[in-house]
Amino acid sequence: MKFLLLFASIFIAASSRTLNGSGNVVKSIFVNRTGKGDFRRIQEAINSIPDNNDQWIRIHVAAGVYKEKVLITQYKGFILLEGEGAHKTLIKWGDYNNDKSNHTTVSSATFSSYATNFVARDISFKNTYNGGSTMSQAVAALIAGDSSSFYRCSFIGIQDTLCDAWGRHYYEDCYIEGALDFIFGQAQSMYQRCTITTVNAPISPAYVTAQGRSSDVDQSGFVFKSCTVNGTVETYLGRAWRNYARVIFYDTNMSNIVAPLGWDAWNYKGKEKYITFVESGCSGPGSNTTGRVKWKKTLSSSELNKLIDMSYINGGGWLQLQPNTDSQHKA
Repeated sequence: MKFLLLFASIFIAASSRTLNGSGNVVKSIFVNRTGKGDFRRIQEAINSIPDNNDQWIRIHVAAGVYKEKVLITQYKGFILLEGEGAHKTLIKWGDYNNDKSNHTTVSSATFSSYATNFVARDISFKNTYNGGSTMSQAVAALIAGDSSSFYRCSFIGIQDTLCDAWGRHYYEDCYIEGALDFIFGQAQSMYQRCTITTVNAPISPAYVTAQGRSSDVDQSGFVFKSCTVNGTVETYLGRAWRNYARVIFYDTNMSNIVAPLGWDAWNYKGKEKYITFVESGCSGPGSNTTGRVKWKKTLSSSELNKLIDMSYINGGGWLQLQPNTDSQHKA
């Protein structure tokens, strides 16, 4: 299965480098496809950073469309990747699973980051694959490094748009669109004030999340806090990729595209007691829970607060040790 191959690769590649204790940027590199910067291509700029780097380096990418696959290996930590606005700076490519180049779900990614300590802001990641009547996994961004954060970024695709694979991640004011499992993985992530949008595809309904928590001691989970769910296609909020899947929607505005049942146990029907799918304090016509699956969880105040507090992902205060991103998040 694609998921087994995916995490075999991720477990090998994940890094556990140590924070250097400073969010100061010591060097800036400029990318401009017109030749007015240090490099024309983003990958060239990344390659110029020495392996095992332990000081923050900013890669500023000028406005434009960059048609390239970009990879940040586990040895290229402490990179701040900065565009000039998600609507102005775009990385795009069109690989997909089982294409003529024999790509897997993992290798289909337009952008991949395996490094611990990474920040991206004001940039878009897009997988352009559109198979018409044929669906296939086509990842826009794969994030498998710990202590990774994203601000005002866009993730654009159809199936498996954002592989939120492994590690602790924070997304703020981001835009994520797709149709099938378009936020999936086993990361421990907070999505704050993000817009989650469904798009037309050869399937209906859509599925926003496919979270892969694998045991009751697994700390992973997706928390959507003060977000918006909208789009053009009816959607489930999520389905259980693994039997301890955990997804929380808190204080989120949901349009009427949310399917009344809300959630799907997928391959774990009969084992719903292990699944943690939660909605709390949500608003909008799609937030009416009277038709939801009967096994949707209700957490106690203390259980819920532990998951929606920033401390859920911010152990050790790694967010505060990253470069200033004009963020409004709080420890």
